[in-house]
Amino acid sequence: MRMLVFVVAALGVLVSTAGADEYWITYEANDLPEDEGWNRSWGNNDGPFHGDGAYRTIEDGVLTMDSLYSERVYDYAYLRLPGEFDPDPGELFVIEWRLKVDEVVSRWGAYDPSVGCASDGAMQLGLGYHEDWIESVFEDDVYIPIEPYVFHEYRVISWDMYDYTLYIDGEVAHDGVFCQRSMESSMGWGDTVSGSASLTHWDYLRFGVIPEPSSLVALAFLCTCAGCRCLGRFTMVQSKRSTR
Repeated sequence: MRMLVFVVAALGVLVSTAGADEYWITYEANDLPEDEGWNRSWGNNDGPFHGDGAYRTIEDGVLTMDSLYSERVYDYAYLRLPGEFDPDPGELFVIEWRLKVDEVVSRWGAYDPSVGCASDGAMQLGLGYHEDWIESVFEDDVYIPIEPYVFHEYRVISWDMYDYTLYIDGEVAHDGVFCQRSMESSMGWGDTVSGSASLTHWDYLRFGVIPEPSSLVALAFLCTCAGCRCLGRFTMVQSKRSTR
């Protein structure tokens, strides 16, 4: 049975819709996620914290996650930010990440790696990866082709946590919508499905709420600067050890 685990378990109630202060949180693959302030969840069909999770290595500022030894494995990083996640008017929510997917194995055609979030208003977005396409998990029939086996740079932006735009390598790839779920405000990414296996390489993942830029040029500048720091209640910024 499909097991979606890239965000925290359902609360059964909607949470506060209060907006966040500006903040900018990054993972730059200088160390394992849990050593850079993220929470780790892993397990298999026997339940949470069973088995060893994915094989994870850090090399040249890239995290490699390998679960090809078992389709039962999941292993993902997450942060809970209840009531402190969404942008206020005049602010913009941004996620950006750089990822290469080498292989996805599933007997029933499922994705394995994904990036997902849930807003303060319990609106959820999930993007699941196959080798040469992405699916929007909670939207109907949204499948986005990608060139396989190479790194791509991804960016999601939203002003209201209802509508969003996905950019791939700087080009608009999809305009979509968040879907209503009873979930706690959170951000999650990694090997997220028990029932599939994958080999992936994560260069960085960054997200936060920033002042609304006056142009997409300004947005690109703000969000591709690894040393960028936005003042707010969250600052977890790490610099890359090398530039590629």
